[in-house]
Amino acid sequence: MAVSVKTLSRDLVLTFEKVNNLGKNVTEARRIKNVKVSALSEDIHALGELIVGLSDQTCSSIGMQDVSELTA
Repeated sequence: MAVSVKTLSRDLVLTFEKVNNLGKNVTEARRIKNVKVSALSEDIHALGELIVGLSDQTCSSIGMQDVSELTA
């Protein structure tokens, strides 16, 4: 059976490492929603790097999350 995939939305996910009030290391994810679905992965990564460059927090990862619809 042939299945087609349609990307509905794309988010940029930035994960930061920080220290909470108790002195424990925690991670915090920041999500930039509604990134253009036709944007190239390289461009989304470059956008993430620009945003991280403006932050004073340590970024542990730059990610992308797609929401897709599958139809048969």
